[in-house]
Amino acid sequence: MTAKSSSWRSSVPPAGPVISFLLIGLVLLSALLYYRSVKIQRFLELALALSQPRNEFAKRIGRIFENVFGSQSVEGIRIKAGTIIVNRSLLLSRKGTLTPTGPMVLKKLGRIFLTLLRDERMRSEINHILIVARFPHDGMQIVTLTERMDVQLTAGFVQETLLRTEPELARSFAPYFLSAAQALNLQEGSADRVDFIIVPSEYLHIEVLEKLEKYTN
Repeated sequence: MTAKSSSWRSSVPPAGPVISFLLIGLVLLSALLYYRSVKIQRFLELALALSQPRNEFAKRIGRIFENVFGSQSVEGIRIKAGTIIVNRSLLLSRKGTLTPTGPMVLKKLGRIFLTLLRDERMRSEINHILIVARFPHDGMQIVTLTERMDVQLTAGFVQETLLRTEPELARSFAPYFLSAAQALNLQEGSADRVDFIIVPSEYLHIEVLEKLEKYTN
């Protein structure tokens, strides 16, 4: 019995080396977890650096929009990521003439754009303001050239009327404004709308690149 007990005890490795191996394993595991946490942190910082300038740009536009239209939601008008979307029926009748609410809405939009373009910093971050009238596209029916030209003329009419509401826009900032006709997939909503898209300039892209420099070294 004593011989068997001695044989069993002799097969058990000493406690010292086992504990040492466990400690080494814990150190390696800690180092691996730290390395992964650093990579995750750098990824999150990179994502923030990419999104922050655009988010700040959109927030400043949103604040000006609220100052003009109020903090309460306005039926038929909404802002999304630097684009002001207006129901066409607020601006134009079926015949393409201004509705009773059209001049007032365009006047307020003109005030928004004038406030943006008067601000030197904001102006440096704006490439142009694109006024887009939409026409429906369901993937089956092809819009004729005449129909597309009608929509293009509608966008141009909205642009010219907008500039007339604020003479300073026409006088000092007309080159910033462009108009276009564009198809809208019916799955994305009704094409009965006019979009005022504030397109960021290269200056904003440069700001993003500057924030990314420290992550490329």
